[in-house]
Amino acid sequence: MIHKQFPLNNYFIISKSTLKVYFVFLTLIFLGNINCSAQEYDEFPVELRVSKLGVTEMPVAIKNQEAYIAVADFLDFLDLKNVVGNNPAEITGFIINPEDSFEFDIPKQKIIYKGENYIIKPTDYILTATTFYLRSSFFGEIFGLYAKFNYRDLSINLETDIELPKVKELRLLNIRQNLNELRGFVTPDTLIERKYPFFRAGMADWSVVTTQQTNGTNDNRFNLGLGTIIAGGETNVLLNYSTRVPFTAKNQFYQWKYVNNNSKLFKQVTAGKIFSRATSSLFAPVVGIQLTNTPVINRRSFGSYTLTDVTDPRWTVELYVNNVLINFTEADASGFFSFEVPLMYGNTIVNLRFYGPYGEERTEERIINIPYNFIPKKELEYTFSAGIVENEGNDRFSRFNLNYGISNGFTLGGGVEYLSDVTSGEFMPFLNTSLKISSNLLFSGEYMHGVKSEGLLSYRTPSSFQIDFNYINYDEDQTAINYNYLEERKISLSLPIRTKFFTTYSRFSINQIILPTTRFTSAQFLMSGSFFGISTNLTTYGLFNERSKTPTIYSTLSQTYRLPYQLLLSPQIQYDFSDNAITNMIVRLERPFLKRGFVNVGFENNFLRNTQIFEIGLRYNLNFTQTSFTSRIGNSNSTFIESARGSFLFDDATGYITSNDRSSVGKGAVTIIPFLDYNDNNVREKSEPSVPGLKIKNLGGSVTYNKDNTQLRIYDLQPYTNFIIQVDTLSLDNIAWKINNPIIALETVPNQFKTIYIPVKVLGEVSGMVYVKDENGTKGQGRISIHILNMNNEIVGKFLTEGDGYFTYLGLKTGKYKAVIDPEQLENIGYKVSPLEIEFSIKETEFGDIVDDLEFILEKNSH
Repeated sequence: MIHKQFPLNNYFIISKSTLKVYFVFLTLIFLGNINCSAQEYDEFPVELRVSKLGVTEMPVAIKNQEAYIAVADFLDFLDLKNVVGNNPAEITGFIINPEDSFEFDIPKQKIIYKGENYIIKPTDYILTATTFYLRSSFFGEIFGLYAKFNYRDLSINLETDIELPKVKELRLLNIRQNLNELRGFVTPDTLIERKYPFFRAGMADWSVVTTQQTNGTNDNRFNLGLGTIIAGGETNVLLNYSTRVPFTAKNQFYQWKYVNNNSKLFKQVTAGKIFSRATSSLFAPVVGIQLTNTPVINRRSFGSYTLTDVTDPRWTVELYVNNVLINFTEADASGFFSFEVPLMYGNTIVNLRFYGPYGEERTEERIINIPYNFIPKKELEYTFSAGIVENEGNDRFSRFNLNYGISNGFTLGGGVEYLSDVTSGEFMPFLNTSLKISSNLLFSGEYMHGVKSEGLLSYRTPSSFQIDFNYINYDEDQTAINYNYLEERKISLSLPIRTKFFTTYSRFSINQIILPTTRFTSAQFLMSGSFFGISTNLTTYGLFNERSKTPTIYSTLSQTYRLPYQLLLSPQIQYDFSDNAITNMIVRLERPFLKRGFVNVGFENNFLRNTQIFEIGLRYNLNFTQTSFTSRIGNSNSTFIESARGSFLFDDATGYITSNDRSSVGKGAVTIIPFLDYNDNNVREKSEPSVPGLKIKNLGGSVTYNKDNTQLRIYDLQPYTNFIIQVDTLSLDNIAWKINNPIIALETVPNQFKTIYIPVKVLGEVSGMVYVKDENGTKGQGRISIHILNMNNEIVGKFLTEGDGYFTYLGLKTGKYKAVIDPEQLENIGYKVSPLEIEFSIKETEFGDIVDDLEFILEKNSH
């Protein structure tokens, strides 16, 4: 009888097939009496099941329906210290603690554990030439390792109160893995370095929007975005054309950006349209250059900052911190949304991108300047910007700022800003600081000479109650900022409220503006959340002006109801307390159709303007584009809008072109090509074919395959991030195919497909038999150690024969080998072998070569 078995040093082996178990079981039933009369027991592996460790195969000897477990193999699997002497029954070691030692003294028929003697009889163990078996019940009685043998399904269940070393190791490993997942740490097998090609073709975005009005001017807008790599840098060009607006350079966007996070002097170099982060009022883009040593990566967070804003109802808002997607949320029934923005060490640039519930995508990006700018301790960061403002006077602009981390909670900085048309002083030096007073109290301050002084104090409790004070004092003679404020005073209180029936975010804020001749005060109270499962927003505004005796106060209530048949009902009402009247009512009804389509109808009645508008919208998504049609019919004007948008992606390394229904310019992509690495050099040769069907475990990006499933592509990736690819090794169709390094790390690069070749090793298999020859004849011998050596006499494989003498080993590369029996074991058991070694070759084949005719014969030494 032949049993195939993987090496026993693999702790997590999948058990044999059910067919084999029943085959052995039936053999025991029908041939048991014959076997017992010959040798009184049968040797073969059974399933050992251990909680938290899984299932493995354990060699046992079965006698009279009782299991005798191989002691050394059992203790090895549990990682319990044991040493086998010259005789298989000479076993010493300890359980967990060195003082809890044990010794098997078989000549004296006893086992010594913790200084106590446990008497055993010859019927309690079985000793062969290679293995010492002990009755399974003794492991529980002596060591507290209760091994329960089930004769019906040939399995052993191990139960114990001892925290086994392997279980403890797995528990600690899981803890470390969980911490690494929370911190975003993954240890890759392979790191692919970034390259800086001179030119790579990449991505293209396009969109068409046409608008017709019954009592207005028609408009046709065309947008084209091109994303490439030029001179190693990301190059983006966005062209905008409208029949209502002249085509001018001011309305176009073009930028070249070189990023190297490993550089010490210049980590980012940007040319073209730059983001100036100016204090002065700039009403036109700046064309110039920007240099900084700030890396384009997220450093560790030291806290959070609550960001709130308003967009259209039920639009999805994505939050990007330093060009990395951090979070996303859906605006409520009134368009309100909030984020907990992580405060990162270094410059924190926050971008918001907006996507409508029917596939609308706003290309606009709001750049939010977080008032806290912390630099890690003893690090120095700078940013220098210079260029020309695209206004009528072509004003010259430059800004230089420097920040130094005195400690992780205290950053001091300063610099100078220059704008040629500021009559109150073209050069404007400034000082700024960020201070973490305590874990929940932050302060930020800035003074710009001749322009303004500003301070912000923020306190946040563990229950997420947050209060912010902001005060700005403007120099009355300044002309850098284009309004005549003298002071701004702001206070904001926010608190999330969670009860059994509702969860809501509440905020109360007061903003006061001091002008030379008057002052304005505005107040807002907002509650947004889910009440009894209904998305609800209640916002009350108040505007108080010294020149007006009557304040303006009104409230807006918006809700969204989820009705049967996938219907969404969104009513909204506005009430003006000053006039004691309803001023506006809106009702919208929305529903998806045909899986990729959406339809909405709505009605709005504006009582102040005496206008009624009926709206119907239709949107349908194709694989390569988003299309929409909207009609707004009113009693004074009607508007019709048609739009389509999409993008193209070009992989110039493989000549592949595909399309996407969303924007692709500025995003990264990866092409994965697995191949059979016949010669094991990790480089794809022309004769090495691709491997179909490989899958990955990544959640980020969009994944597609080519027609024959040999190339896998991931796109919609954020650029300049450390991206981890985890290959699913179990997805390969052939057991002889193996991937040595399944976890790959790389830096995503915008506007190009990064090609990754994954070598798949083709492994060969060797099998055979080991027989023992004596005066009674020849029979198979289990527990014999086989070594596989390469031509340099290096051991490349080591395993044991099964109970009937059969052995098999899968894992050999193409080449020449020889198989030998462990000479040390032969000496210990007093046997000689013929032949001493067997040479064989593993040939280069697609599905792995198999050599299955190896045979060794053991005989007792005559001396």
